[in-house]
Amino acid sequence: MRVLSVQQLNVVLADGTMSDQNVIRQLLIEIDRNPAISQKRLSEEIGISVGMINWHVKRCVSKGLIKLQQAPVRRYLYYLTPDGFAEKAQLTASYLQASFDIFRSGREQYSALLTLCQANSWINIVFLGNTELTELALLVSAKFPDLNIIGIIDHANAELSRSGVTIYPSLADLQRAHDRERLDAAVACHYLVAVDQEFDLERFLINAGLDQSRLLIPGFLQ
Repeated sequence: MRVLSVQQLNVVLADGTMSDQNVIRQLLIEIDRNPAISQKRLSEEIGISVGMINWHVKRCVSKGLIKLQQAPVRRYLYYLTPDGFAEKAQLTASYLQASFDIFRSGREQYSALLTLCQANSWINIVFLGNTELTELALLVSAKFPDLNIIGIIDHANAELSRSGVTIYPSLADLQRAHDRERLDAAVACHYLVAVDQEFDLERFLINAGLDQSRLLIPGFLQ
């Protein structure tokens, strides 16, 4: 089975930050869309600090991807140069290829993990994390009608459900809702699943009554 790292895909790094390539791609897209956009607005759209936006803008200017024009009230207009348009096109193509690769690899790996659950009669499954990967795992799970996805655990997400599956802020909330129904396995669907501050996996396994073999993490998240 082909295993891709998140770093190779330039989507999200192991510490949860965006890759430089993805930041620059989004920066160029936003500037092309609105030359009068402020760095504060860029920060909000891209999800990084204003200081980091300023640093990336300066890098793009020095590389000849962006040019600045003074505007009233101490503002700047940003314009893409021909090199900037070419860079945006190249980064977008790379991003789309990476997205396709992670979709294909993720589909294969989630299918393998759910096949393992089915083979071991691990029927009641919980997904850890509410991300785009969760949507992919749910899509794959539709091919396993004998498995029961009893919920998604994500303490940081305010949504109520995804694709009809309830999202719970904690394992305790899920257990109360299901009258402490036996949990057979947990499948990781979050980029930060291995980060202790996000998921205390050791405590989760103890409280869920699971051993390490029933915590299933696809290769590209390890």
